[in-house]
Amino acid sequence: MRITRRRLLAGATGGAAAHLLGACAPGPERADVVVLGAGLSGLNAARLLESLGANVIVLEASGRIGGRVDTRYDAEGAPELGAADVGTLYARVIDTAAELNVALEPWPDSPPGYWFHIGGETFTAAQWPDLAGNPLQGDLRAINPSAISRAFMPRPHPLPALGAWAEDDYQALDMPYGEYLASLGAPPEAMPLLQIGTQLDSLNAESALWKLRGIKFQMESIATAMAQKQPFRKYVPGGMSTLTDAMAASLQAEVRLQHAVVAIDNRTDGVTVTCANGTRFAADFVICTLPLPALRKVALSRPLPGVAAEALNEIPYGRATSVVLQILEPYWEVDGMPPNFWTDTVLQRAFLNPSPTGEGQHLWVFNTGTADLSGRGWTAAEIGEYVLQQLNELRPSTVGRLAVGAVRSFTRDPLVGGTYATRAPGQVQRFRNVLAETFDRLLVAGEHTALLNSGMEGAMESGERAALAVSLA
Repeated sequence: MRITRRRLLAGATGGAAAHLLGACAPGPERADVVVLGAGLSGLNAARLLESLGANVIVLEASGRIGGRVDTRYDAEGAPELGAADVGTLYARVIDTAAELNVALEPWPDSPPGYWFHIGGETFTAAQWPDLAGNPLQGDLRAINPSAISRAFMPRPHPLPALGAWAEDDYQALDMPYGEYLASLGAPPEAMPLLQIGTQLDSLNAESALWKLRGIKFQMESIATAMAQKQPFRKYVPGGMSTLTDAMAASLQAEVRLQHAVVAIDNRTDGVTVTCANGTRFAADFVICTLPLPALRKVALSRPLPGVAAEALNEIPYGRATSVVLQILEPYWEVDGMPPNFWTDTVLQRAFLNPSPTGEGQHLWVFNTGTADLSGRGWTAAEIGEYVLQQLNELRPSTVGRLAVGAVRSFTRDPLVGGTYATRAPGQVQRFRNVLAETFDRLLVAGEHTALLNSGMEGAMESGERAALAVSLA
């Protein structure tokens, strides 16, 4: 759909007429493009299309803007339950924030390191080499559990560039990650330590090539920060949701909240979207940024073809629950151990995060994979209280110095269905980036279709790619 002045004027007139006629007008409301999802990918696509003159309608199933960007303003200190930091490679995020006057500040300094609880023992990194419960042998004994994975990373990194994961030359690495680590010398006794933080059921459930793709992005981000003498990461004072709210506010039309899409009629001459509330929208194109578990629930009049359909239905998502604890007093000053922790219990890992509104700090507890507490059928409040109780038992200095702030399960959120897309062994070679193709009048976007980037920047990249494809169609 090439955006011309004639199309721009026609779209503006048609949109105004539909608004004035409302329910009196027969048929669906009309736009040039309908965007599904008001997260970073959808909002970026909508903004770019509007800048080219398109009439765009954005539909969001939930009652808020942001998707997996989720600042909880109703909790003490407005903790981040989703994306929290901006890395140096997040060029689109950084540029958009600057354009919309959303400030970015260096991530505040905090006490370094972790305290550990492994095999029923609590210890610091300095105590680990001589600990009786340390299962490792030789030089590996000196490497603390949070750093053990780096001992088995080949140097230089196997992927020469960020997009190399999709090239033929590297598909031999599309093997189970646990087997890959073993081939590099990781002994069986190291595997339980390497499993901590894994978002799938096991190390072998994820493709080594996909894992290496993510590690490459992290390495490039750190290298860029060092070369530019910039902070490794930044945060948004006021909360990350400030950015997505500003992106939505910059659109010509208000995002339609509480518009869960249930069907997409994808034809050669256009597309019609139907929502659960009965509203319908017609357009030349639809850009769907829904996470794949949510898209699987949408009725498609023309199912995706062949391998694309397999990718839609089979690509796994990580399992995780975020529990943010409000810090009432700095417990680490009581026992002298670092505030962050790394354990083989269901708590898994926790990190000290700043309050984006300047109200102290939070402890972000992130339990993942087989340790994901959302699978126990508990309410969010019950999960939060259980985490606090377990932490109090493991580290007595936290008693009375922490309180439950907020809880979010990505796993059981029906609008997400997990943290983010990964790939099982064999899926990189089989699927490549097939979902980034155009399917008649339907384009799929979201971090699960990014070629070069991960996380928030991957979402922004995919929205840009989809908007460009529509503008050139």
